[in-house]
Amino acid sequence: MKTKNIWGLAGTGMVFFLAVGLVWQTGLIDRHFVSASTGSPAGGEAPGIKEEAKTVGVVRPRPIENGSAIVLPGRARAATQATLFFRVDGPLEKVHANPGDRVKKGDLLLEMDDRDYLRQVRVVESQLKSARANLLKMKTGARPEDIRIVESSLAAAVADLDLAKKELERHEILYKNQAVSEQAYDRAKTNVQSLGASVASLEEQLARDKKGARKEDIMTARASIEELTVRLAIAKDQLGDTKLFAPFDGVVTKRIPDAHEMVGKGEPVMMLDDISRLEIPVDVPENHVRRVLAPEGGKTSAPSPAEDRYTALFLTTGNRQYPAVLSEYSSRADQATGTYEFVFSITPAPGDLLFPGMTAEIRISSPRAASRPLAIPLQSLMGVAGNSAHVFRVDPSTGKAVRQAVTFEDLSSGNEVSVLTGLSGDDLVVDQGAAFIRQGEVVQFDLP
Repeated sequence: MKTKNIWGLAGTGMVFFLAVGLVWQTGLIDRHFVSASTGSPAGGEAPGIKEEAKTVGVVRPRPIENGSAIVLPGRARAATQATLFFRVDGPLEKVHANPGDRVKKGDLLLEMDDRDYLRQVRVVESQLKSARANLLKMKTGARPEDIRIVESSLAAAVADLDLAKKELERHEILYKNQAVSEQAYDRAKTNVQSLGASVASLEEQLARDKKGARKEDIMTARASIEELTVRLAIAKDQLGDTKLFAPFDGVVTKRIPDAHEMVGKGEPVMMLDDISRLEIPVDVPENHVRRVLAPEGGKTSAPSPAEDRYTALFLTTGNRQYPAVLSEYSSRADQATGTYEFVFSITPAPGDLLFPGMTAEIRISSPRAASRPLAIPLQSLMGVAGNSAHVFRVDPSTGKAVRQAVTFEDLSSGNEVSVLTGLSGDDLVVDQGAAFIRQGEVVQFDLP
């Protein structure tokens, strides 16, 4: 039974292959098979046989209003923002600005109790005055009346020393004769040594007053003045740091301490935002990076700040669009999301009431090409290579199908592509049967 089935299948197969060979020899397949890549027939036409024109479907490219825009959500932030702090410790005494207040650069915001720092400035100033007076005295020498006083003191000390020496001589004789105690003898010797030291000190002082101070002493005095000058500058800076001023024009968004609270050095006390310019960071998928960076003409290069393809919309302002500028972007993808951060900036008017943290979206229109982008069916594209392809355009007067090179952007809808160059709105593009016609072939079609 199995053998009969096998022979039956074999017979059927032989009949099929004989039929195919007969058709091939008669040229029927040769007249209907067309290469999709080249549009040329697979073999020569049999002479004398007229091929019937194929029927294809055609459409006219549909203009795309405003191109196909990319919409990216984001959240606004201040272009310039700062967390302010004091550089010194102390109790907060006065508050001059509160959250929501608009301030100008240099306005006083917070003020600290400065009593301790003011006293420190006065102490260092007094020390500096004393050091300068001492240096002046060393450079100019002593006054004549001061020299006379030292000379009188020296003469008195010499006289006392002579008297002490004589008394020591008498005590020495008496001590040898055991007429005085050893304690009295030692006291006489000590008195001579003490008066001798006083005489030497006065002689040195008199010589210094007459000749002036040594260079080494003057250099030491000058170094002391320099040190005190630096200490005074530090003390004055600390006194000035008890007041906090606005570093730029902006709006106070937060104040942390209240009046009379103790504030530590470096602790955040206030937050200030400059909302005259807002930034909107957005995450751009990798398949849209080329479109975001493509300037006029669609060629990818560095972005131009002057382009008007970027607009920003806010939830609080409805359909009002703000011109945006691409200020910066990252060339490294986020490891978690695989997207690239692009930062756009806008300059709203003061009365627009746009604040950091508001929900926004950035709209990026297509780069301007030679003509407005046109939408054609996806199946019209043949020989796609990157963003280039070709379509068959039908000449309405002759009915011939002509291959036309096009460049397209991306999908404008689920089954259409946005064509940038190569077509016009009046062309007839084959959308059905394009894979079965060749260059220059006459086709039948119905006008759309």
